[in-house]
Amino acid sequence: MSRSPAADLAPLIKLLQAGVPPERAATELSRVLAIWKAELKDDEEQLQERLSGLAEQLTTGLEDMHEGIAEASDKGKPTLRRILAAHEAVLDGVQKAQGAE
Repeated sequence: MSRSPAADLAPLIKLLQAGVPPERAATELSRVLAIWKAELKDDEEQLQERLSGLAEQLTTGLEDMHEGIAEASDKGKPTLRRILAAHEAVLDGVQKAQGAE
């Protein structure tokens, strides 16, 4: 039975919202990519659509966070920087997956 992409991404989103270290977020992304690649092994176009959608969501979120971090940077908010680093690690993983296919 096929799960929805949103269901696959739910644990990753929760981790990103919790501000886990970038390595942990990247590990979860690897798990999601493995599921998607297995599920869509014969449909490269659909896989690329999912990756593009995820990259777009992450890019939008990163832009919003950069604004918030710029405002909070003088106040020393390491948690915000860690959340940003985790998102950037996941986006980097998505971009690598897009290029590797």
